[in-house]
Formats: sequence, structure tokens, C-alpha cells
Amino acid sequence: MPSSSAAPRRVVLPDFCGRPLTLSDDARQWEPAGPGSDDCLLLGLGPGDAARLPFLPSGGQVYWLDCPETRRALPDASPPPASWREVSPERAEALAARCRRYFYRPGLRLAPEFWGPLLGRLEAAACPEPPRPAKIPPPLLILPGDERSLLYMELLHAAHELGWRALTCPPDRGGPALLPLLRQAAAGAPALLLSVNLRGLDPEGRLAHACLAAGIPVVVWCVDNPWHLLSGVRGPWWRDCRLFVTDASFLEELREAGARRAGFLPLAVAPHMWLAGERPHENRILFVGRSAFPRKGSFFAAASVPPALLDEALARVEADDPAPPDFHWWRARLETPLWPGNEVRRAGLGAEECSRARRARWVRAALGAGLRLVGDEGWRDALPGASVEPPVDYYAALPGLYAGARAVLNVTSLLLPRSLSQRHFDVWAARGLLLSDATPGLDIFPPSLAAPVRLASPAELPARLDALASAPRRTAELCAAWRDELRRNHGYARRLLTIRRALEEDGEA
Repeated sequence: MPSSSAAPRRVVLPDFCGRPLTLSDDARQWEPAGPGSDDCLLLGLGPGDAARLPFLPSGGQVYWLDCPETRRALPDASPPPASWREVSPERAEALAARCRRYFYRPGLRLAPEFWGPLLGRLEAAACPEPPRPAKIPPPLLILPGDERSLLYMELLHAAHELGWRALTCPPDRGGPALLPLLRQAAAGAPALLLSVNLRGLDPEGRLAHACLAAGIPVVVWCVDNPWHLLSGVRGPWWRDCRLFVTDASFLEELREAGARRAGFLPLAVAPHMWLAGERPHENRILFVGRSAFPRKGSFFAAASVPPALLDEALARVEADDPAPPDFHWWRARLETPLWPGNEVRRAGLGAEECSRARRARWVRAALGAGLRLVGDEGWRDALPGASVEPPVDYYAALPGLYAGARAVLNVTSLLLPRSLSQRHFDVWAARGLLLSDATPGLDIFPPSLAAPVRLASPAELPARLDALASAPRRTAELCAAWRDELRRNHGYARRLLTIRRALEEDGEA
């Protein structure tokens, strides 16, 4: 077979959302997979003369398949040799287990809805399903992450509480090579892959498509701003996953963008937070949290907002506007597209700047009532002269801090304006008392519990503290009622059962 010594041919086509994509016929653009074989399955011919590709076998049969729309957009591309056999997607699946496969990687940018599901089916076809055991094992939770990963320990504990099996995967983004391990572990049992914030899933969706083709539902639980998370995703594969968000205000936009099965799933009580026995309270309010969005500099490096609009928004924050300039406000004013691309981060940057100012405003007010501030060094810039204690370990030290405080203050991020933070659950479990800004997320709780702890503005803080302190018996009953509500309805095992029921309703479990 002749080798290609000429310079790679380059052609520009629009990708799946209309952005220009430069295509090359360099042999390194084809991804190899599958067993060594004299027969070859070529998935995507590229823009040049595919017959010159140096990796093609000198003997055996070459089968090929390409997206019809892509071929029509390349009228000058050389036709394949007459000896090659074009195959259907169904025939390609039958050939996957015995042929060496070469996939033209830019195809996922050109036609992700053609190639993504097809590649998933090819991976599943090349990965034989293990024999089913005589007795079906308990459900399997596939959980990417490790002990340092968000919600990893909580979900692992919840799976064990339910009697489920758990298979953990490395937190770095994986690929379809994981599929044999996942199939073997499931062994015919109900299984689901649960990714928190897209953890463990590759940007192209290769693992997600492979799991879906193998009958393993993929659930993505977005506990941060979903559009921020999706700004790093390169194709529309996320629309085929079961999405959950902790802020229901994002559901309409997600569904309009194609995520037909997006649902609401709030956070829950971390099991290590349950403390027994009363603890003496110090006469100080506690605030634990960051001064700003983590990795703010790198994440928003290419984003900017108009200074005049930022001034307007910050003035609304200072005025305690009941409709603060949150993420949705910024997106409407900037008219940023949600997906694909990073343009949506402009709305996020505006919301974060306002959230940072708002958080500092609340903390500043609490300083006057006696505040213990635990957080990062950025607080020293936001609140010059304030005493700032270093961060503490979430699993070891934080429950005791919650239990020993006069009250714990929560200020909701404007990036998730109708959400609940982990504090809304954990503080009560640790036998503490929470005071929160008036996030609509509190509406999931009975009004008799939410109303006494909901503050419309920082100015209400001193009077509310005095009212709670002046009625110790009523306050103790309030705390006990919160703990009862959380024990009944808001554990992470309940959240896993909610996910499982949703999949059953979808016919996937």
C-alpha cells in the first residue's frame, strides 16, 4: 500500500453547530481500536484519498462507513477503491468484534449525533456481555471519583445503606475502555453510572454512549451551575443522559436545549454530620465558606462584562433588591447563548462578582453581631481587618464547629440562585442552628421550619438572633423538628432511590 509523503490535505467544514472546523487527512487523525486483523473497518474516510493511509493492511478486506452528510459536503474527496466494501451501521456492529477499527476523530465534531451513538454500539458489540449468574446480584452503582471528590463518600455510604454494590472508577475523565469492567461488574444486575458534575465522563461522550449502548443508564447530577459544567462538553451527547440539577430554575432552559429528561434533585444530609448529645454553644455566629468562586481566574479568563452593567448590578446588591442580579438576570441582559462554547461564562462572571459582593455584605453585617469567619485568604481583601481562620476538614472538624456555634450563617450563591447548599442540611444534623438568606430553595421544606430561619436581608440578622435566644424552648423544638424532617426525607440514600425511580419510569432500570 503506498504511503502518504505529501503534506496533509486540509479542508474547512462547519461543525455540528456551525463553527468552522479544519479537517486534515493526516493518518494520526484516525483512532485505532479492536483486535489485530487482516480485515479493517474504516469509520470516516476523511477529506483526502483514504486509500493512501499508511495503516491500512496490505491484505484482507477493507470495510468502510461514513456519515452521508459529511460525504456530500466533501465533493472533491477521492472515492474509495472499488475493492472496498461500504457497510451499513448494522453491518459495522457485526464486524466490530473481529475487525481492526480506525475512526476519523473529527467526525465527532462534524456529526456527533451520527457517530456518538454508533461508536457506543460498536464498543458494546466488541465487548461481549458476561454470562448472567443464576441469581441476580443487587443493584450496582458505578461511581467515578475518590475520597477527595465531591459527594463521593456520601454516595458510597448511601449505596451500602441500601444494600447496593458499588464500583468506583478513577475521577479523571475516562473513555470506552472502561466498558468491559463495567459490564463484568454488573453481570446482569440493574446498574447505573452516576457522575457528579460530569466527573469521570470524557468531553466527547464516548464512555456515556458506550454505557447507554450496553444498557447501563448514565445519570449526571449537576450540583454546580449546569451551564458552567456543560461549557466544557464538546458534543450534544449529554442530552441522552438523565440529568439532575440542585437548582430547579435551570430545568426549563435545559429541556429547551434538548435535555428532555432533566429533573430536580437537591443535596442531602452528609451522614457523618449526625452528632449525638448537646454541646455548649459559644456566643458567636459562624460562617464557613470561600470568598469567591474556586479557580475563578482560570475559569473566567476569557470572559468579561460591561463595566456599566456591573455597576448597575452591584448597586442592586447594595440595595438588597429582592430580585438580585443572579445568573439568569445576567444571561438575559447579556443575551449570551447557553451552549455550546464558553460564552455563557460571561453571565457566570457577572453573577459571581455580584455573589462575592453580596456574600461580603452579609458577612460584614454578621461581624457586628459577633462572627467567627472560617475561610480562604481572599476574605482578608474583601473584609480588611477581619479575623479569618483557615479552612477546616469537612469530615473531621466541621461537625463540631457547627454544633458549637450560636448560629451558622448561609449565603446562597447567585450562580445557583434557587438552590440549597450543603449547610442547609448538615448544620441541623450536627445539632446546630442555621440562619439563611431567603433562597427559594427553602420551599422544599415545610413553611413552619423554613420561615423562622429565612432572612430577607442582613439587617434582619440581629433581631432574629435575639428572638431565637429569647425563646430557648421553642428554638430547641425547631432544631429537633428540622432533624426529624431531614432524617425522614433528606438522606443521600433517598436521593439514590429517587434516581432509581426516575430511571424505572424512563424504562431504563
